[in-house]
Amino acid sequence: MCVGTILRGFPDRPERGNGGVFDWKLGIRGGMEANSLCNRYGINQWDLILGMVPWLEACQNAGLIPDPLKVLGGGTTGTVAMNWQSSEWWAALLHAIAYREGVLGDALAEGGWRAAQLLGLGEDLVRRYYTNWGYAGHWDGHGSWSNYIVYPFWLVSALQWATDVRDPIPSGHGYVQEVMGNGPFGRRNPDITWDDMRAIGARVYGDPLALDPHSGYQAKAYPAFFHTKRSVMKDCLPADDFRFPCIYSKNSEDYFCRIRVGGDGNGSGTNGGAAEEIPGTSIEYHLFKAGTGVDWSEVEFERAAERVYTLERALHVRHWGRDRAMDETTLAAFEYLENWPSPALGERQALDREQFGPVMDEYYGHLGWDLETGWPTKERLAELGMPEVYEPMVKGAQRAKESLPAPTGMGEPVPLIHG
Repeated sequence: MCVGTILRGFPDRPERGNGGVFDWKLGIRGGMEANSLCNRYGINQWDLILGMVPWLEACQNAGLIPDPLKVLGGGTTGTVAMNWQSSEWWAALLHAIAYREGVLGDALAEGGWRAAQLLGLGEDLVRRYYTNWGYAGHWDGHGSWSNYIVYPFWLVSALQWATDVRDPIPSGHGYVQEVMGNGPFGRRNPDITWDDMRAIGARVYGDPLALDPHSGYQAKAYPAFFHTKRSVMKDCLPADDFRFPCIYSKNSEDYFCRIRVGGDGNGSGTNGGAAEEIPGTSIEYHLFKAGTGVDWSEVEFERAAERVYTLERALHVRHWGRDRAMDETTLAAFEYLENWPSPALGERQALDREQFGPVMDEYYGHLGWDLETGWPTKERLAELGMPEVYEPMVKGAQRAKESLPAPTGMGEPVPLIHG
């Protein structure tokens, strides 16, 4: 499920294309076979489908693989034509990766991003499909052609990607996926309007512009902070990332999710009392309290999530010298034109660093990080009850910067070599 269904291949659609990728025509039978082989071998389908294969195809299209029908075989696979329309080729490729057969299989076993460096093959092309940290694009509107998201909503994704250490979306779908799926650009709530969305934005994020297709760079920092905290809650509880936080509903007049507890569904509670209404965004807290018996307030519950994320950041700073400059290596992945134009704007947009800088400042402010270094401040650590973390973090960062190579980033944006 999720990305594995793409293995059958998809045609490029004029109304919402996929950039010429996913053009293999394996069909249901061939796609199911490839899916099964990936699962048996333990191969990361996201890297394979969203990054590795599109990059290899781009290399072919750019003439970097002189004979596209020649592939290094080995082991029991032999030599099989590099033909993306062939189930035989896919089976041979997956076997070669799993068993590190030949130069190609051995390199691809490291993942697509690393393979490009090991092989010296299409290093400028690979970054088109890998947003950062060696991970293929995911709800970023630029690298991933499987997730339909348009400006300005991928600005929140840019903040999530910039400050993580891997693909942040597996526990961070709450904004990017849900605004596209539940809003007027999606199909889940066919009657919802942008006025409804703006009302939800005001309720959840404190600003109606957070869910406004014309809002540009305004009101994007807090949603990123909100969902960064939620990613910690979901990972720690655990709670399903596709369902939480519960923001939208088709069963309420205003499309905001809420549940009633202790009543008959009409506002009448037991023993004559009114039913308690729990906002959808508080359900994780109530599940935690009911499941553990820990008598925290909701503020304390959210503060615990902030402690976790702040401590993670402090450890990244201490051991790897993580800083704002390293965060900003992600931004190049957003600086070329987005995959799809917003239906509300009619033309494709790209990230503008000058406008995005204050958004990152605001996001760092919510996190309690220094605006210049990107490190948790002494005040923030003390506020969260971890004052002892600050000095070792600073000393460790200095050692790391002296001993580790400087980050090189992902390189400059390149044009699409597909379609």
